Amino acid sequence: MRDIATNRSKENDLRILEQALALEIEATRRYQEQHDIVKDPEIHTLLEGLHRNEVDHEKIIRGHILRLIGSGSDRIEDK
Repeated sequence: MRDIATNRSKENDLRILEQALALEIEATRRYQEQHDIVKDPEIHTLLEGLHRNEVDHEKIIRGHILRLIGSGSDRIEDK
């Protein structure tokens, strides 16, 4: 029974991470789009920094997704 609860918890965590990743991807796209339009150098620099942060967030979230999914005996379904 505990394994089922653990599986459910991991699946919930995975779903939340997937939602967060979708938001980060959209934010990255929007910051890049805005960056390409803005002419003010200070705002341009700000948007570059925000874009970099979102890309970093994407990498972190993807790492956690891979950790939860695992492979072989590490897979969520097997725990």
